[in-house]
Amino acid sequence: MIIYDEVKRQANLLKHGLDLLDATLVYHAPNKVTLESPRGNEARLMDIALVEVMGVVLALVYVERGNEVRAISLRPASKVERRLYENSK
Repeated sequence: MIIYDEVKRQANLLKHGLDLLDATLVYHAPNKVTLESPRGNEARLMDIALVEVMGVVLALVYVERGNEVRAISLRPASKVERRLYENSK
């Protein structure tokens, strides 16, 4: 189950124009690439995937806590991230 903080969701909408409600499109993508994205003492992960319905490569940053996935950020992948994704296929 993917969860998120509502304040973070609103901030993500303003900053990136993407809704954390759509995080499942990346998290469950069969073609995703998963990387470690540590920050401080928290083990964050980043999935990069082509979301075909949107026609764009997106990056989802999240943490796994038991059975929950806490979405932190959903944004268009950077040029470097897109290259990593393309080279992994």
